[in-house]
Amino acid sequence: MSWKRWVLLIGGGLVAAALLGAGALAYLILRLDVRAEVERAVEAGTGRDLTINGNVGVSLWPVLGLRAEQASLANVEGGRAPAFLTADEIDIGVELRPLLDRQVVVRRLVLQRPNIALEVNAEGRPNWILAPRPAEGQTPPTSPPATPSEPSVDATQTRLREIRIIDGEASFFDARRGVGWVVGDVDLSTAFAGMEEAMQVEGSVRYADRPVELSLDMGRPGALLRGQRMPLKIELASELLNMHFEGQTLAASGEIAGLVRASGPSLRQLAAWTGSPIQGGVGLEAFAVSGRMEVGGGRYAFSNAGFSLDLIRGRGDFVLSSLRDKPYLSGRLELFDFDLNPYLSGQAPPAAPVEQAVAAAAMPDAGQGAATAEIAAVEAAPRALDVQAEASETPIDWSGLHILNADLELVTHAVLVQHMRVDSARLNLVLNDGFMAATLHNLSLYGGSGRGRFEIDTREPSARIVQDLAFTNVDARGFLTDSINFTNIEGRAELSLVLRTQGRTQRELISGVDGRTHLEVVSGVLNGVDLGGVATTIRNALRGELIAPEARTPFQGLSATFAIADGVLATDNISFNTEDLRIPGIGVIDMPQKRMDIRLAPRSPRGGIVFPFSIRGPFAQPAYASDLNDRAQREITTRVRTIQTASRAN
Repeated sequence: MSWKRWVLLIGGGLVAAALLGAGALAYLILRLDVRAEVERAVEAGTGRDLTINGNVGVSLWPVLGLRAEQASLANVEGGRAPAFLTADEIDIGVELRPLLDRQVVVRRLVLQRPNIALEVNAEGRPNWILAPRPAEGQTPPTSPPATPSEPSVDATQTRLREIRIIDGEASFFDARRGVGWVVGDVDLSTAFAGMEEAMQVEGSVRYADRPVELSLDMGRPGALLRGQRMPLKIELASELLNMHFEGQTLAASGEIAGLVRASGPSLRQLAAWTGSPIQGGVGLEAFAVSGRMEVGGGRYAFSNAGFSLDLIRGRGDFVLSSLRDKPYLSGRLELFDFDLNPYLSGQAPPAAPVEQAVAAAAMPDAGQGAATAEIAAVEAAPRALDVQAEASETPIDWSGLHILNADLELVTHAVLVQHMRVDSARLNLVLNDGFMAATLHNLSLYGGSGRGRFEIDTREPSARIVQDLAFTNVDARGFLTDSINFTNIEGRAELSLVLRTQGRTQRELISGVDGRTHLEVVSGVLNGVDLGGVATTIRNALRGELIAPEARTPFQGLSATFAIADGVLATDNISFNTEDLRIPGIGVIDMPQKRMDIRLAPRSPRGGIVFPFSIRGPFAQPAYASDLNDRAQREITTRVRTIQTASRAN
């Protein structure tokens, strides 16, 4: 017999055997109630009823598989959604040998157009923890296992090698807070060796009309089904957020904890995308954060974190959550050199590249101690009080105080506020729907220090401002120039302010100021005024030559306490002492009208003649006159008493 004949006989025998085996297999499959077997297998493993309303088919090529149409897996009792999972089609690849024993062991699962409803009920119990249905005669479990040492699922019986989700939708709802989310266009694929082995998930979803690329590394998927802790890595990439996370999740509560790096081009757009839009204000664009993060119950808690937002850099421990439909920030922060003026004036800060934000979050303290010009991001905001410029009648935009709610302990390095520079500060800050309260424990500025409390209430159209501040040993010229644009005094100053005001515009706020203030300057110079001896002073005053741009008067001390009512300052205890003069005085300074009415009575420290004179008129062009008849004194004294009385009444 030729070799060709042997080949044909052997080949024919093999083909016949294959056909016989296939026929026998087809007979066995046809005899099986496949729908019932699949339903029983899933129900036994998950403890949930599986319903297949469509056709159930069997395929032999390229792999042995089952296909079920219109399938749904029941939700927990009392669940919000009617089903935990529904799918137009489920394709299941199964092992051949267990089928002969009327068992279905799944090796591959493909869900076509599924809808997965994840929920946490009011008691905090999630619906995705699955437990096997007990055999007949056994008592069903009443709660998920307390520890990983008490497994409720025999995960070793699962041999899933691949899961694919095609064109799906997933939703989440937390009944404890009444919030949730939905993602669509879910296309995911997984590769893993078993429920107790690492599982990799790759794919994409669409959230709020924006695509998101996902990569997950789940340490032990079986732990997720048992509500136990599971190692977890996440890589997320989208237009508004890029994130790397490595830590763990506790499926029983939905919490995750671990190390995170996240960044994006716009915090404002990200907040709107995630359902918490930020109303009003400017900036809040490029951001980055790195550190340890815990997520649960709607809270994002960061510890030992570095962060960057716009041109602001910092580090600290803080929690980001939601309060009355606004972002709520609480914790302890250290902020490095930055310019606050963009958020005070409504000028958008310069755009910062995301790469710069990421680098700043990684090293937030780099570059601190920069010069004022290097910190400045925009033109300085107008001074709250400017003794030289006309007060603005434009309504002030306080929308920046409504962006978020906050309760923070702050330590800052150099900060620019209007034209002022604060070298460092330690304070507590509260923001509550447009009400801001700052308790200043220690400010370092202009070579001295400050402390006190500052409040702004913008919950009504007419803002209310209250401040109780004290500054010690500050450089008078630098402080007064930057704060109120008054450049004429040099020396070391002490200043206290107890003020209240209300209004919509700068003019209204200035015109509404009530309270008191005390100023004391030692060992200084009064610029623009020539106060020599008594005779020289009197002669210059009467000639109108007392004031000149180049004039200077060194002094030993200058002090005054002012009562304030309706923006008008009044004092009866001006004390100005030079080496040759003692000059007591009284005066009224009308800030809304930019007018002064001052009466001085210079005399020598050794006694002698007193020749009082007055300085009255607009700030820019006051008039000088003798007051030997005390007429100016009587008029000014009357006004001083009226203002003092009004101030006490307010």
